[in-house]
Amino acid sequence: MSEHKQTTLPFLLRRLDKGDFDNLVLYVNSLSSETKKRFAPHAFDKQSMIDFYQDNDLLIGYIAVDLETGAIVAYAIMKRGILEHDRSRLESYGLIPDQEQDSTFAPSVADSRQGQGVGSGLLQYIIAEQKITKINRILLWGGVQADNVRAIHYYERNGFTRLGQFEHHGTNYDMILTLS
Repeated sequence: MSEHKQTTLPFLLRRLDKGDFDNLVLYVNSLSSETKKRFAPHAFDKQSMIDFYQDNDLLIGYIAVDLETGAIVAYAIMKRGILEHDRSRLESYGLIPDQEQDSTFAPSVADSRQGQGVGSGLLQYIIAEQKITKINRILLWGGVQADNVRAIHYYERNGFTRLGQFEHHGTNYDMILTLS
């Protein structure tokens, strides 16, 4: 049985807002190259992040902020619906994607805060919001790399199950969390 440490520092869970981009740039640029390699829904400069969210009401950013330092310690993106380039792969597993009731999830946690419960706390916050908006399933954005054992355990511990696997720069697993 693996040990799961609880965070000792208080943090605030909330949606990302326009005033957070400077802190978000500091956060993503503090990630190790290994963590950056595993989280890539957008580029890591401020303008790219602003452009990513600009005029896209299907995207919501979420953050966990350390209340002692004000630093962002976790960041996740939710996209209503699925990524269109994933559709045929998801359908090959027998899943019928639903743009209204599915959501796509891309999380990251600061290297120094991994394993402390911050990511699980942020996920539970997001799940509560997704249920209110009638989302029934959450799929991983681009899957999870098969060699990222720590992340796979995190997803499984939080109720995700494997749909199947695919090859893209190595083996990856598509995973899903059913909410209803």
